[in-house]
Amino acid sequence: MTKKMDAADTQEYVTKHIANSEKVVESAIEFNAACFKSYEAMGKKIYDNYVSNVAAAFDGVKALNKTNDISEFYKVATSNMASSTERFTDQTKGLAELSGKLMKETGEAGRLAYSKSFSINM
Repeated sequence: MTKKMDAADTQEYVTKHIANSEKVVESAIEFNAACFKSYEAMGKKIYDNYVSNVAAAFDGVKALNKTNDISEFYKVATSNMASSTERFTDQTKGLAELSGKLMKETGEAGRLAYSKSFSINM
């Protein structure tokens, strides 16, 4: 047999569910903020790499333009390729490390949001 709800029971029920809904929305906002923070950090890193690569490419072209003979040209070109390969390797390693760190932080934010959302008061 079910108990009939009076006005006080109804008010308590609605109040609890409003509070639960607020918890869910707050945790979703917190998780989204963590995701945006991660996207921003990764985007900044990629942009910084881009700027560095463009500057290095212009420096490499300037160095090639200053050469006087073919042997010097190949020496500078080889040096440019070696430094760009090293820079690419370092940038890839940096992005991988940052990605791992951000995934861990975002995952933790997701775990906290999930546990906060489902610690609902019935």
